[in-house]
Amino acid sequence: MDSPFSADQRRYLPWSEYRKLEQEIGEESLIGKSDLSSDKVNSRIRELIGFEKRYGIVFLGERKWLELLCTVNTLRNYALWVLYQLNTLFDMGLTESAGDLEGDWWYGYTENLAPIWRPPELADAWIQVDDIDLVLPGDESAPDDEALCEAFRILHNLAYYLHNVPHQDSRPVTLDKITVEPETGYWFVDVISEYGSVWSVEFFGNEVRHTG
Repeated sequence: MDSPFSADQRRYLPWSEYRKLEQEIGEESLIGKSDLSSDKVNSRIRELIGFEKRYGIVFLGERKWLELLCTVNTLRNYALWVLYQLNTLFDMGLTESAGDLEGDWWYGYTENLAPIWRPPELADAWIQVDDIDLVLPGDESAPDDEALCEAFRILHNLAYYLHNVPHQDSRPVTLDKITVEPETGYWFVDVISEYGSVWSVEFFGNEVRHTG
């Protein structure tokens, strides 16, 4: 599949430079905006292409969404576009399951890491990735829109986030599961050691908050 995370187009940038550019690009984002006129959309597409060509940075799939919006005018909700991407990415799409958590949760799983951007410059992360197991909140009909957008951002920047986690041991651990918390800005990754020990790393937005 064509990577929703533009894995073949992006270039590595140091984290501080990447975050600065991401914030700059995000100032004019049409994600979540109601004014999606043709002029606005086309202008934004040109702007995003400019950043991609100059820096090799891609902003959260926004250009892919807007280009599709130009041909499918009903797809005005970015979260719906994200849902389509994740349903394609995961082996069985996003499926509802009670699991071991209270409330309505949605799950996705895949061992196909080709769509995920993983530059060689970040390959020495303490947390290694063999597969993606994602858990996010919703209701009985669908995943929550904000959680979908958060999940896409996490997967889009996953290589950076995992690389930013301080090494806790000389031996690497493996990503076990990513959980997006409802309406808090917090998300967690569970990791597992070669001995079977499991613990969590807590993030708030883009920052590591706690390990252990």
